[in-house]
Amino acid sequence: SGLLASGVTASGMTVSWLYYTCCSHPAEIEEACRRQILRCRTDEELVTVSLQPIPFGDVNIVLPLTRGAMALQQQIYTGLQRVTGDVVFFVENDVLYHPSHFAFRPARADVFYYNLNLWRVRYADGHAVRTRICRQVSGLCADRELLLAHYKRRVERFTAEGGFDRRVGYEPGCNHKPRGIDDTQAEDWRSALPNLDIRHRKTMTASKWSPADFRNKQWAEGWEETDAAIPGWGRPADVMA
Repeated sequence: SGLLASGVTASGMTVSWLYYTCCSHPAEIEEACRRQILRCRTDEELVTVSLQPIPFGDVNIVLPLTRGAMALQQQIYTGLQRVTGDVVFFVENDVLYHPSHFAFRPARADVFYYNLNLWRVRYADGHAVRTRICRQVSGLCADRELLLAHYKRRVERFTAEGGFDRRVGYEPGCNHKPRGIDDTQAEDWRSALPNLDIRHRKTMTASKWSPADFRNKQWAEGWEETDAAIPGWGRPADVMA
């Protein structure tokens, strides 16, 4: 559906993009990802939350925090308080988004939606891998009020417990009680063409380059790897060149 007015879709939903960065990743990666975000953008609201001032977005919010899992939760929650769209796409500083990713619109306001069409690309040599199911916060889109309520609970709970709890995980809707945040459900979808998650030495979560790297082998189902051209992008080794 095309845009009718500033950030308004034919479905009547307004759309915001929330970008967050720790400002510690290789500059060439972050700059390439920002350029791609701008190529994808029409006139959606773009709010950025960073740990240092950056010249990016309609508004840039700077938080005086130290890079880490807890800071990430606080950055997202702060950004969700500022965005105004009915629907929010999370956009990360080391993911190359294909324009087809942003064509999606949630069917329900009470569900978290994850785009599973993703390749993980090793920055050192361009080798790319993917699995059948890979839910990442970088591919999350949902109703703003749903996200805001969830991240409010996250920040309040982790603050009360003294820090981020890895048993809860990063992905809303993917880890329920007793250790989860709430019982909200998640659903999956796939964009027409894939996003590329650039994996590098400063990536916060561990990279997996073999099915043997998975403790739970169900998450290795559908394992693929390639150095050949990826539809919509070309050869992974050439993407960041």
